[in-house]
Amino acid sequence: MKKIFAILIMAVILTGCYEEFRNDYPYTTVAFSTATGGLSTAGELGRTVVKDEGLKLDIGVYLAGVLENKEERWVRFSIDPTLLAGTDYELMPADYYSLSDANTMTIPSGDYIGRLTVTLDSVKFLNDPDAVDFHYAIPFRLTETSVDSINSNQGTKILVIRYINREEGFYDNTGSFKTFEGTGEEINAGNFTSVVQAATITHDSVETDGVMMLVGNDYLMRMKIHPDNTVTFRKLPIEPVVEANIAPPPTVLSTDYCSSWETLEAVRDGFEPANSNDWSHGAFGNWNSANDWGYLQYDFPRFYEINRSLIYWATDWGGLLMPDEVYIEYWDNASSVWVTVTNPSGYVVAEDEWTITTFDPVITNKVRINFINHSESVGVLEWEVWGIPAQATPEQAPILNVVSNGENKWDPATSSFTLNYRVTYQGETYHTDVTSKLVWRNRIRDGVNEWRR
Repeated sequence: MKKIFAILIMAVILTGCYEEFRNDYPYTTVAFSTATGGLSTAGELGRTVVKDEGLKLDIGVYLAGVLENKEERWVRFSIDPTLLAGTDYELMPADYYSLSDANTMTIPSGDYIGRLTVTLDSVKFLNDPDAVDFHYAIPFRLTETSVDSINSNQGTKILVIRYINREEGFYDNTGSFKTFEGTGEEINAGNFTSVVQAATITHDSVETDGVMMLVGNDYLMRMKIHPDNTVTFRKLPIEPVVEANIAPPPTVLSTDYCSSWETLEAVRDGFEPANSNDWSHGAFGNWNSANDWGYLQYDFPRFYEINRSLIYWATDWGGLLMPDEVYIEYWDNASSVWVTVTNPSGYVVAEDEWTITTFDPVITNKVRINFINHSESVGVLEWEVWGIPAQATPEQAPILNVVSNGENKWDPATSSFTLNYRVTYQGETYHTDVTSKLVWRNRIRDGVNEWRR
């Protein structure tokens, strides 16, 4: 019994101590939240509405200083265009939206949030081409409240609003293709899967980045969804093909060995060395590999035609020296072996300058540079490989046009496109007929990944 009595006394004491820490603060305050909706500047809130999923959103203030809100409270606000000074935003026209209250947010009893509903005009806002970007803003300033104070650091909020189509997002793209010569002879066929992204262009159009199995900026198409859910499209022109350094990601860089204290990725960071001892951005080194062949290798994400390598050798005049011998190989996909490039020119190694090696053009998706120093190891500051995209299959030729070749529809119930189209190619007599289904998978809205609906 004594133990029970002691426990009860202790419980009363602890409860009393806990209650002391549950008292309200002496003062109450209201403020906007610090949320930014994915924007990078404090005091701004990016919000995205979705056409056909409602053009309304809430903005609000929160109450701080009480554990339980037992009374209704109010906060007055104004629209203050001066808040947009120094930003890239434009004041949203007053007839583009309406507010659920002209100047007051109410925090109900029992709640801690005062909400204001913003409703966008479905005609004026959606038909403004600037509204698909974070361009228009409503700048709020809290001016008066029934509570003790307005938080001076969180008393303003720039609400920036854009819209997207319901069709915007990432799609699982599956389909089949057949490629025919102008004579009607079938020269290639197959199935494909890929992930295609669709971005809002206007209230009834999106831009996708894939044709057949090919994805990227060379395969952009504008697709328009008509009121009857039929789809028309056009292929966007591509930039002229120019030679470029193809070493950076997504190209994969590898080696047989790199010293743990050196930096393999330094060889493709785009740095221009001052000399062969310029370690300011890191370097590759394979100490202790005296009299052993080593290599650096690039695996490209697609096939390229290459004929030029630029390398800047590194030395510390000790364990890392210039190579005594060098040769370049490419991967021959037909025979699945490494083959030495033919007619190389410029293997001559020199300090403090780029070594530029040219060779007969090859089409490949892998290249390797091999090196050896017979007495010490070898270092590299930078290695560039220059090339242009090349076609390993007929379908990788530069596309001339994409035209309808059957039914093309959008199905709102399943959030999917069914497409049938024909691809023609620049300077070629063959064409490809494609059947494809794009099924909506996810979208990223205001920093939140929203998955299959």
